[in-house]
Amino acid sequence: MKKQKTENIERQDEIVVQSLEEVLHGSMIPYTEHVVMDRALPRVEDGLKPVQRRILYSMMELGLEPDKPFRKSARIVGDCLGKYHPHGDTSVYDAMARMSQDFVLREPLVEGHGNFGSVDGDSPAAMRYTEARMAPLALELLRDLDKDTVRWSLNFDDTLKEPDMLPGRFPNLLVNGAYGIAVGVATNIPPHNLGEVIDGVVAYIEKPTITLSEMMKIIKGPDFPTGGELILGDGIKSAYENGKGKITIRAKVNIEKNGDKSNLVITEIPYQVNKSALLQKIAELKENNKDKLACISEITDESDRNGMRAIIKLKKEANPHKVLEYLYKNTNLEIQFGINMVAIAGGKPKQLGLLEIISYYVEYQREIIVRRSKFDLDKAKEREHIVEGLLVAIKNIDEVIRIIKKSQSVTEAKQKLKERFKLSERQTQAILDMRLSRLVNLEKEKLELELKNLKELIDELTKILASKARQYTVVKKEILEIKKKYATKRRSSLGKSTKIELTEAKEEPIAVNKYMLVLSAGGTIKKCTAKNYSMSNKVIGDGTTLCDIHSDILEAQSGEALLIFTDKGNVIKTTVEAVKECKLREGGIALNKLEPSAKDEHPIRILPVLSKKNLVFYSKQGMVKKTAIEDSIVSKTYYQAVKVNDGDALIGVEYEDGGKVLMLSKSGMSLKFDLQEVPIQGRISAGVKGINLDEGDEVLFAGQVGEKGNVIVITDGGYMKKVSLEEFPLAQRYRKGLKYANFNANSKEVIFAYAKEEEFAVAVDFGLKILPMETKKLKYKDRLALGDEVIKRKFMGIYIVKQ
Repeated sequence: MKKQKTENIERQDEIVVQSLEEVLHGSMIPYTEHVVMDRALPRVEDGLKPVQRRILYSMMELGLEPDKPFRKSARIVGDCLGKYHPHGDTSVYDAMARMSQDFVLREPLVEGHGNFGSVDGDSPAAMRYTEARMAPLALELLRDLDKDTVRWSLNFDDTLKEPDMLPGRFPNLLVNGAYGIAVGVATNIPPHNLGEVIDGVVAYIEKPTITLSEMMKIIKGPDFPTGGELILGDGIKSAYENGKGKITIRAKVNIEKNGDKSNLVITEIPYQVNKSALLQKIAELKENNKDKLACISEITDESDRNGMRAIIKLKKEANPHKVLEYLYKNTNLEIQFGINMVAIAGGKPKQLGLLEIISYYVEYQREIIVRRSKFDLDKAKEREHIVEGLLVAIKNIDEVIRIIKKSQSVTEAKQKLKERFKLSERQTQAILDMRLSRLVNLEKEKLELELKNLKELIDELTKILASKARQYTVVKKEILEIKKKYATKRRSSLGKSTKIELTEAKEEPIAVNKYMLVLSAGGTIKKCTAKNYSMSNKVIGDGTTLCDIHSDILEAQSGEALLIFTDKGNVIKTTVEAVKECKLREGGIALNKLEPSAKDEHPIRILPVLSKKNLVFYSKQGMVKKTAIEDSIVSKTYYQAVKVNDGDALIGVEYEDGGKVLMLSKSGMSLKFDLQEVPIQGRISAGVKGINLDEGDEVLFAGQVGEKGNVIVITDGGYMKKVSLEEFPLAQRYRKGLKYANFNANSKEVIFAYAKEEEFAVAVDFGLKILPMETKKLKYKDRLALGDEVIKRKFMGIYIVKQ
């Protein structure tokens, strides 16, 4: 292989010319493999990433056992860096701190002394101030490491050896979970209850054909260190079956009476939620939604070392159940936790279901027992051999002493003893090393008892090595001992499976009103009643501004949830009530007034929340992405809906309706392809390439179209035309496509292109005046025609007008 690579390399004036395929194989692929295998993902055997494993091994070498004094964190980090993990000290210290945080790991592996961070988002103190040692349960991960139970590899400078994995005598991957992002793959495994997981492992050993349903009666669901209530639904079955799914976590909130008033008392919060930020968000909601949360009088945090206790004090007239329902829907008191169980299994990253993880773990533990038994058997046989020689010497002690006394050297004594009593080299050496105190009768009895015990041990180890059933029995027995010693009660309670509505909670029954939600070309948002909309003047003429041009209109009613998408790929999740009402001819409100975080962003689409639908996103650089609506809805009110690359912008969002996608570019290229070619992806992915653009080109229009309809094309030279959609043939995705516009000396590029099934109007901005243009008056032209020269003046902008 190496020879072939060398032959394919050409040198031109010291420049190496090599194919992209070889460069990727030689550079990118090894880098990717290193990140995936040696950094970001845990192994299924011990549930540890390399940095975590190296920290625990370094602590073991330093003798930092639970009954030993604490040692400075800086010493541990330095030892790990210098011997095994040649990366930044911050990465090692952060990993060690995480292993000590009882709000991150269900069963911490490091016992910290000092400030190691808090659930409020506080960072750990500098490593020169804190101290650490191993937690008792960490010893179970390292137990039997000295008995040749695992494979070893050389460290980064080939001076020391380190274990490829730890014996891991309890299922750490499931107990403490894992989180990591590698190259092209990520993992998010939730923590579980130690007792439940061990019972699940035992059940699998006793019945390898156990079904997932039977296993889920034992391992009922995750058990988070911060508690909370789990609403599992169908997501947990999907996660345990194929390794991917979602569950809902709710905070534990009690309603306490305080005289004639009520308090909401938060005692447990969802996993990985910052308590301080959560209370700050509730305070902000109170200020920004005084019509709904004016009943909150005070928010206090009374948490201490005895536990969490945050209090939301309500006024006398408040309905605590309605307030709590609103807070569940609008804050991180309720979150969705995405489970993605990916680990290194069989030498490569693999998405694993619950039974697969347990299967890998049980087989690994059986291998540990086999290797340990072989090691112990060899040691026992070696000791048996020595003891047999010592007993021979004690029984013939007078002759042994005489031979030794008469020998001129140690070598001669060895040889004579070997020949006289038919002993081995090791037995002879043991006799010569024997102290005179061993000659007493009591010592002879001890050796005989030791020999008897050794023979019994050898017999037992031989039987274990000869029988898989015995090996599994040993695994079961030892793991149950760990459960008896370390198991604790479940912290996360299991709620009933309930359907979580995608719409916002209603505080009180209200009359249903119909509204029109409007996006203007000026980037503002309007909400007016349906009556005001129908009676308002929508004619474009003198005095028309960009705020009077309506580029998107949505009919909605009170109580409905809305999604407002911006050009930077973010979405504002809000309700009809949250948008301030105005008249249609008014300017509307700016986006940052509705959501302060949306600075320098332009709204491009308002959509209602429709369940069981896929959202389709289009970008200026030709990207297209399809995402299930469930994956696009999170508990936050402002978040990323799609990743937008640098220099790119979101230009369109719509629900999938089974049509074909048409993309039209500035340079006059078009591509029509089937939306089925676009895979469904997660919320924060960027999508796939829709059209293959030339450098400097960009997409002007992208959307689903039917068989009938028109494409309106306007070039910068004032040429306009109308082309039938029938002239755009279906092709495959990610092609350059076909020309749909031609240019002459006065025209260089398309400045407006739009496709729709029915007739529509556009508004042309000349700077001083905005004029309407009825597209139905345009003549039909061929796809490659130049078009008719309609306007010779310079355009400031052209906008679609929706009525």
